[in-house]
Amino acid sequence: MKKLLILLLLLLPLTAFCIDKKDKKKPRIPVSRWKEVERMRPDSTPVAFDDTLFISFQRNDSFSYHSTNGFIYIGAYTLNDDSLLDFGTARYTMVSRKPGTMVIANKAGIYRLAPDLSDTAKIIVLEKEDSTLPVTNIDQMIGRWTVYKRTSDQPVGALDGENQIRSAYITGQTSDGKQGFIFSSKDPSNAPSWFVKSFGTDQVMVCEGRTNKSLKVIRCQKGEMILQDGDIKYFFKQFK
Repeated sequence: MKKLLILLLLLLPLTAFCIDKKDKKKPRIPVSRWKEVERMRPDSTPVAFDDTLFISFQRNDSFSYHSTNGFIYIGAYTLNDDSLLDFGTARYTMVSRKPGTMVIANKAGIYRLAPDLSDTAKIIVLEKEDSTLPVTNIDQMIGRWTVYKRTSDQPVGALDGENQIRSAYITGQTSDGKQGFIFSSKDPSNAPSWFVKSFGTDQVMVCEGRTNKSLKVIRCQKGEMILQDGDIKYFFKQFK
């Protein structure tokens, strides 16, 4: 009996360690949207800025972030025990996170964010078929558009950057026959992958360039646009 008690005492620390290790949860950020409200230098000196940072944490450890009128990055993030927030294309230290504020930092500075309560990233819901007005002319779409959301049956990261649409610049009829330009995630701002050759009564934009592409215009009204490319839907806004 005495030997059994000694054996149990020896096994207890090991059992506790195994339970702790098993119960230890991976750091995770709840689904939420954030907007930069204050920026400081590494020495905490406030600085003025006009390239506001927007971050959206989504399900399954995925994210999207962009600066005002900037490229939208999407993918999967990690947050480790050392508070390193890694987006792949950018890394920050999570200084603090509370319901009403989040502070992150890197070598360039310190960024304080608050919950983003704007409507720039609301899900577009088409309640009825007749709630969407028909797009009869490409002039209804003139302007610069940025993708803020993408839905697809394909998993996150399955679509390579060369084929993933980032933004659109619709000009309407021009003397060179190009009615607009479509940019992929890897295109520089002066070299779009596609140009819009025509727009038909079936609400399809025929695009040519690096490849041929036909984009169905699902919606374009009230500053919102939805384009469909195969099984992928791109949601656009005209960010101010």
